[in-house]
Amino acid sequence: MKKMFFPLFGFALLFLTACYNQVSTGDHSAIDVEVQMKGDSTRYGLACDGCSDSIIVLLPNEGGDPVKFDIVTAKRNGMVYGTPEIGDELAIVPNPIDPYEAEMVINLEQMKGTWTFQVLPKLKPNPTKTEEEILAGMSDSMKAALFTPREYGFTLKSYNQASPVGYVMKANSLEDESPVEYPKVTVYTSWHIFNGRLYIYKDTLDEQGHRIPQDSVGFDSGSMRYLSEDSMAALFGKKVMQYHRKKNALEANKEAQKAEEKNAIIQSFKK
Repeated sequence: MKKMFFPLFGFALLFLTACYNQVSTGDHSAIDVEVQMKGDSTRYGLACDGCSDSIIVLLPNEGGDPVKFDIVTAKRNGMVYGTPEIGDELAIVPNPIDPYEAEMVINLEQMKGTWTFQVLPKLKPNPTKTEEEILAGMSDSMKAALFTPREYGFTLKSYNQASPVGYVMKANSLEDESPVEYPKVTVYTSWHIFNGRLYIYKDTLDEQGHRIPQDSVGFDSGSMRYLSEDSMAALFGKKVMQYHRKKNALEANKEAQKAEEKNAIIQSFKK
C-alpha cells in the first residue's frame, strides 16, 4: 500500500493544478478514466477559474488544456441547468456547428444526491366492501397512519451509480393484512447523461435473481427542465416529474417509517 501513496498524491496535485494554475501549459493528464458512451457528443469535465456569466472554462475529462465555451445562447434559451462553480463536474453539449459554443450545460455536481417526489397509497380492492364503507370503519388516527405519504425517487451518486428511494421497513411481517398498498418502488442502479438527456437504468437482476443482459436492462430517459440546489425537473415521456432534494434515502422516509410502526401497533390491538 505504501507504494501507491506517492503516485496517487501526485495525481491529486496535477488534478488541482490543472484548474487553478492558468500559467501552466502543455497537455494535462486525463482526470477521469471512464470511457465515454459511443455516440455521445457531450463534453465532460470540471469548471475552472475564468468562468463567468457568459463563459465556462472546462478542464476536459479526457485530458488536454482547458476549453472555453460561450454559454450566452444557452442561458438565453434556458438551457443552463444548475449554477456552475469552480471545481464542479459539468456536462456540456456543444453546438454542432460551433464546437466552442454550448447548446446546453448541466451541473453534474448539483445533480448528485437524493431526489424524491411524494406518493400516496390506495385502498386494496375488497370483494365485500366499498371504499366508502372501508373508510367509514377507520378511526382518524388509523387513516393518518395508513395514508402517510412516502417519498419515491433515486439517489444519483459518483461514478454513475444510482440507488432507489422509497423502501420502508415493514414493522409487521403480515404485510397482506394492511388495507392499503403503495406503488412498487422502481429499483435504479446507474445513471448517465447522453447528448444532454438523463438516463436512469433499472435493476440488472430479474425477480428470480438472474442477471439481465446488458442490452435488455430497462431505463427511464428524460430531458432536463430545471435544476437548482433543492429542486429538479425533467420531462419523462409526456410528464414533467418534479423532484425535491432530500438529505438521504433514510431521511426521506423517516416520517413514513414512524407511521408504519404506529400502524403495526394499531393492527396488533385490533387482533
